[in-house]
Amino acid sequence: MAISGDHPGLLVEIIVDGRPLQEYEDEDAPPNTITKYVEASSGKEFAMKFTFSPPLPTQYGVEARVNIDGASIRVVSYAPDELYKPGGHTKSGVSYQENGQWFRQNYCFTALNIGEIRRRLSIQITDTNTSEVEEADVAASVAEFKKDLESKGSINISCRYITNIRPSHRQHAGTRVHGLDVMNDVPEKLLKGDARSHQATLSTPRRSRPRHRRPMYDYVEATSFVTFCFKYRSLAALNALHVIRNEGEDGDKAVFVEDIAEDEMTPAQLREALRRARRHEEASQRLKQENATTTSVKREHTELIADDDGDVTIVEARTRKRPRGEPEVIVLD
Repeated sequence: MAISGDHPGLLVEIIVDGRPLQEYEDEDAPPNTITKYVEASSGKEFAMKFTFSPPLPTQYGVEARVNIDGASIRVVSYAPDELYKPGGHTKSGVSYQENGQWFRQNYCFTALNIGEIRRRLSIQITDTNTSEVEEADVAASVAEFKKDLESKGSINISCRYITNIRPSHRQHAGTRVHGLDVMNDVPEKLLKGDARSHQATLSTPRRSRPRHRRPMYDYVEATSFVTFCFKYRSLAALNALHVIRNEGEDGDKAVFVEDIAEDEMTPAQLREALRRARRHEEASQRLKQENATTTSVKREHTELIADDDGDVTIVEARTRKRPRGEPEVIVLD
């Protein structure tokens, strides 16, 4: 589970079949980001789950901005009195309106299609002769295609504190999301040295109920206080990255550090087990300190009624003082 050590009480998970995915450490995680690897299974729908609990303060609400495969997909917000909802908040897809009817599409893991670089023949006419020129086919150059490919395989969630939350008279526009379209065949040459195996897509639309009106609010600070990044890969890709390893004659059985006896671990596995134990101990100590020093924070009353799958449009944003005693963003690497 991806937990913010500097903000205990905030948990973000990727859910498949009603259960959180196993998470693996990313040793090359960028600064100021909690980064985890998770396993992607082709055709499986997935959701994001946000859980808020003490000692996370309820002085302010929280906005979560979701970016999948480089595309800004949605923004959701929770008022202070909504944070501690039993069971957390789950976001499984997006909604849109078409011809007066509302539809919903869920997030899915889709395997990349590996193929050849398609080419076509075009006629180049000059003053002296006509020659056949081979050109790269279709919409984009190889460089553009590679740039699109490099954006795949990640789910990023940035959280910001919000205040002055109020109802809005603006109706949800219900615009259809186009940032998660299925890619064309990926040239095998472009995947050399790249462990990407899947992309995120949207399921077949199905009818849904109308959306609630969107709230308005102000930002407490101009930047997010924590960012979560989930890199999703196939089981084979995770093994190739040495995030997990295969054991046994068939080479197909995934073995986790937690399942290996201490006297049977390799040096690398011992280091990983020790690193995880230290992180667990540090997180426990921070949690004890927070529980000992955090005072009760008075909840703010709000008349905002938000659906668990409600999208948000930011109408205005002003910077205000951050919650006192809030630490800086943590890096779990």
